[in-house]
Amino acid sequence: MRLDPPPPLHVRLLGGFRVERVGAAPPVCWQRRAAKALVKLLATCPRHALHREQVLEILWRDADAESARNSFGKALHAARRALEPELLPREGSAYVRLSDSMVALDTRHVSIDADRFELLAQRALRRDDPPVYEAALVEYGGELLPEDRYEDWCTERRGFLAEIHVRLLLALADALERRGACTAAEDRLREAVRHDPTREDVHRRLMIMYASAGTRDRAVRQFHYCRDAMRRELGLAPQGETVALYQDILADRIPVPTSPRSSLLATA
Repeated sequence: MRLDPPPPLHVRLLGGFRVERVGAAPPVCWQRRAAKALVKLLATCPRHALHREQVLEILWRDADAESARNSFGKALHAARRALEPELLPREGSAYVRLSDSMVALDTRHVSIDADRFELLAQRALRRDDPPVYEAALVEYGGELLPEDRYEDWCTERRGFLAEIHVRLLLALADALERRGACTAAEDRLREAVRHDPTREDVHRRLMIMYASAGTRDRAVRQFHYCRDAMRRELGLAPQGETVALYQDILADRIPVPTSPRSSLLATA
């Protein structure tokens, strides 16, 4: 029977899969790819729990029922051994539980970076405080499981977190611009279109900011960047609103305010 509390287990999904058992040795070593996939799946899914039949359908869809159940059993055993190599025979895992056909990560001992990012982001979006936005953005380590980009089971979660990340950047840009920190606001808008180059609304905001600052050449380049990204990513042309704005910029119809704010942007 386990007497001491298990070391906390940190699962990282953002920017690539990593697992760390705090203060424990040896490091996690995966002997089976299926064991690693099982932990990824549980860390990604809602509530971090799935019925065994759901796991079989996702990870062993093309196998017959008996082979799939056998593969699941081996993967579960290997996952527990990878996370807790000191486990005794028949001893229950502190991290991966199987009960009444439900397999789950025990979140009393397992933390997941994607969950922490989502929590901080949702809190930040309810406020209007740049440091709170910044603290949430620090937690975004990159795309969720980029090594599994073409796996259907993590597509929805990846897109959801990526959209929250862009929303944070845009909200922070708004807050910074209202406070007169226009150069910093530009930086956040540029970061947003790096992550999602098809966001025409963000391209338009940058075009307006550049033109208003008297840097029409930058506004024109931003339109070309937008047009190229739309063609490359979606096979589409920019929307009429974006084209109309571009034409206004070429015709020098975007007013340039005579204020310190304009000067600050022009020197960025």
